[in-house]
Amino acid sequence: MDNNVSLLSAHATTSMLSVEQVNHLLQLQSSILESVAHGDDYLKSLDSLCRTAESLLPNSVASVMLFDGSNQYLEVKAAPSIPAEAIEFLNGLKPGPEAGSCGTAVFNNEPQFITDTRVDPRWATMQQFANDYNICSCWSVPIRAQQKKAIGSLALSSFEMRTPSLFHKQLLATGAHLASIILEREKEKTQLWKIGHYDTLTNLPNRTLFNIHCEHAIEQAKRKKSKLALLLFDLDRFKDINDTLGHQAGDEIIKQSAQVIASCLRKEDVLARLGGDEFLLLLDDVEDTQSTHYVAEKIINAFHTPLLINNEEHHFSTSIGISLFPDDGDDLQSLQKNADVAMYAAKSKGHGKIVYYQPALTQAINSRISLVKQLRNAIQEEQFFLHYQPQYCTKSGKLTAAEVLIRWKNSHHKLVPPLEFIPIAEDSGLILEIGDYVVRTACQQCVKWWNKGLPAFTLSVNLSVKQLQSGYAEKLLNILEETQFPPHLLEMEITESLLMEKESEVIPELNKLKASGVLIAMDDFGTGHSSLALLKHLPISKLKIDRSFVRDIPEDQNDMIIARTIIAMGQTLDLKVVAEGVETEIQKAFLSAESCDLLQGFLLSKPLPVSEFEALLTNSN
Repeated sequence: MDNNVSLLSAHATTSMLSVEQVNHLLQLQSSILESVAHGDDYLKSLDSLCRTAESLLPNSVASVMLFDGSNQYLEVKAAPSIPAEAIEFLNGLKPGPEAGSCGTAVFNNEPQFITDTRVDPRWATMQQFANDYNICSCWSVPIRAQQKKAIGSLALSSFEMRTPSLFHKQLLATGAHLASIILEREKEKTQLWKIGHYDTLTNLPNRTLFNIHCEHAIEQAKRKKSKLALLLFDLDRFKDINDTLGHQAGDEIIKQSAQVIASCLRKEDVLARLGGDEFLLLLDDVEDTQSTHYVAEKIINAFHTPLLINNEEHHFSTSIGISLFPDDGDDLQSLQKNADVAMYAAKSKGHGKIVYYQPALTQAINSRISLVKQLRNAIQEEQFFLHYQPQYCTKSGKLTAAEVLIRWKNSHHKLVPPLEFIPIAEDSGLILEIGDYVVRTACQQCVKWWNKGLPAFTLSVNLSVKQLQSGYAEKLLNILEETQFPPHLLEMEITESLLMEKESEVIPELNKLKASGVLIAMDDFGTGHSSLALLKHLPISKLKIDRSFVRDIPEDQNDMIIARTIIAMGQTLDLKVVAEGVETEIQKAFLSAESCDLLQGFLLSKPLPVSEFEALLTNSN
């Protein structure tokens, strides 16, 4: 039924009303609908409805009762002429066949016109109320929702015995319909407000509502000279997990994570979801940093319990950045910005860390932003160049492979160390372009050398975690085809820790590469947690002993044992073994004696620029 269509037209009996009575009803309808259209408070509109109804029946009072939150009991929502003590008596009325006019109207979902309350059985349990407030007659009609279900009642109670006329019945029917319009508009307004202020996935406040809470809390804190704490959360490795398990599972992770965080908080703490896997928490009236740290640690520890996703247990952690009012900012924008800076610092320290904001962190972030900008310029202006470090066969002494290493000379002609810019390139995603540049440029250079008649060798290229995603194998093979580089002379190095951490994600791509002839080497071997049983199933052809196990040979007996074990493991699995970081003759002699296949290090050769490496190849030829 269209709420904007007058009820009057739906009743043939209205033709029996006088012109004056019809006009009264039309005026009532017009004034209430105008109030709704103007967006007046719904309680004000219901009060206005009651006052107009009272004016059309002298010596009476009107009331609107609605179900409470439990949908079991009725509460008075509008009764401008009824005493407060009478309202208190009526609140909590349970609908039933003997619950007065209103309770019975809602119970039966039908109008109840009671002429004499003192003798009518429907008022049997409310005789005391009728006597105390001189309620002689009471007419009540149900207020219905769109599904025709009674959600409350509109009543006219008289201080004299009366039988309702046709006009009064029409007055109540029209009023009940108008009340349903008022309530429906309020429901829509509430839903719209909730959509605009709450996150639909977690039902937590969104950024808009959180900012409102924060602005109010900051004003309060300024007046009281108290402290606030702002905590910014980020789920560690959520993107990787989301990509692996799927977005539906990702949503479930977000919902369960919100519940984990909320379980650690007080009722007055304000938790919001900013979007993605980020949450903000406002702690009001903080006494000291210790109390804030207690909450943060409680949340960190709560994530030690695995979440159940698709009937499987998954372990997650969160990184937390904290800023304090007024120490780290006296406005919301500053506090959020500094909490974000602290959270980024927490993530850079590993999983499940807590970091408080310090000005030095902003300097570090600004330096990072500057470096990212410089990296973008470096890509556009081709500021990168390559060096090649040879690997020598221990038996023949011949150069059989070379690792390509990227170098960067910035616009100020200053060399930037790889350890400084590679992590930033990975975090910013620029490593994808840089990685493609390295492969394409090195392959093109090698093909030039071999076309000159220089000896062929295996080209070894480092592979970043950010590069090895779905579709990478196809992209790499396209580059090889474009540069006419033989796949069997390309070796991609992937770190052991990456392979162990993202085994299920990277192995399909590695298998595609191996099937095309590309070799796979496990770099930094010995620093991760791979087992002999796992190694035999991996698509690798070479192990690289991490330089940390070579550096202290022969002084450190444990390093010698580890190196000897890795070499034996490689021989057992029919894998080539290369030792990197060889810097002394003693190290070389030990590794050769243990039958390590290849050696790489400063003793044999530093990484060489193109011209020097070409000269080395020419001499070896």
